[in-house]
Amino acid sequence: MANKYKHLNFPQAEFDFHGLGPLTEQEILTLADQFIDKCLEKDFSVISFIVGQGKHSAKGPVIKPLLIDFFKNHPEVVSFSEGKFAQGGQGVLIVRLK
Repeated sequence: MANKYKHLNFPQAEFDFHGLGPLTEQEILTLADQFIDKCLEKDFSVISFIVGQGKHSAKGPVIKPLLIDFFKNHPEVVSFSEGKFAQGGQGVLIVRLK
């Protein structure tokens, strides 16, 4: 028997910040917001952001804490969490949209 809810456990789209080079905080937030808008247009309800673990940043993680604060106040975000181990663990944020 097929699980009709299987798609709810896996991201329908992902945005990877790796390879984009140095970004300002505003650029990070703009990219995240634009990605959310595109996903909403496609009626996606679960998406992911690959943010890394901040091992290459002199001050530790930058993108992840910034996005966590952003998601807390975003009107289209229902919830978010770190990815499970198989999804990338601490280096991934899974976001549920309205």
